[in-house]
Amino acid sequence: MDNRNAADRIRLVLFDFDGTLTRPGALDFAAIRKTVDCPDRMPILEYIHGIADAAQRGRARDALDRFEALGAAGSHPNEGAEPLVHWLKKHGLMVGIITRNTRDAVLRALRNFRELRPADFDLILTRDDPVAPKPSGEGILFAARHLGIDTHEVLVVGDFIFDLQAGRAAGARTVLLDPGKDSRMAEADCDYRIRQLDALRLIVSAMRSAPPACNL
Repeated sequence: MDNRNAADRIRLVLFDFDGTLTRPGALDFAAIRKTVDCPDRMPILEYIHGIADAAQRGRARDALDRFEALGAAGSHPNEGAEPLVHWLKKHGLMVGIITRNTRDAVLRALRNFRELRPADFDLILTRDDPVAPKPSGEGILFAARHLGIDTHEVLVVGDFIFDLQAGRAAGARTVLLDPGKDSRMAEADCDYRIRQLDALRLIVSAMRSAPPACNL
């Protein structure tokens, strides 16, 4: 774990959306893959982008948008997500969302939150924005520039390898939310690994004094 004495400089927490701020399972990835003929283990967005036939690519994008709209309508806030965001804001940190979803899907899902609205976030970055999606670090670099901070002042929180890879690529610190000890994430390269979102309070608090344990 990186124990550089830069903890007091963390100024922005960037959250993944699906499965991080929302409860896991809203999107049926197996059904999406089957509908767009995406091979196993290939990222869906990248597969669709690589479809040579423009008409087929357009149909695949439309299908993905429909699945995301359905998933967003059925989304609910993850346990502890809403009070955590307010706690971070109360303690002077900026908070953002960085997701591979569309902006419409995020805004629709946030309508199911009782205590959070889009205005509670300092920025929301989606695949509709002119930055490469995760695992590229481009979105995190954009967020840092947009908010006038350095990337070492950013903490990226997500439940999948792409979140961690994006954070690493940009030079940010990373937190893996791994409530079920996902075997796919066993060797994931992260600064911190937590079982529940509320543990992020311990990390943020301890980062202002001494680094916390890696697994919380």
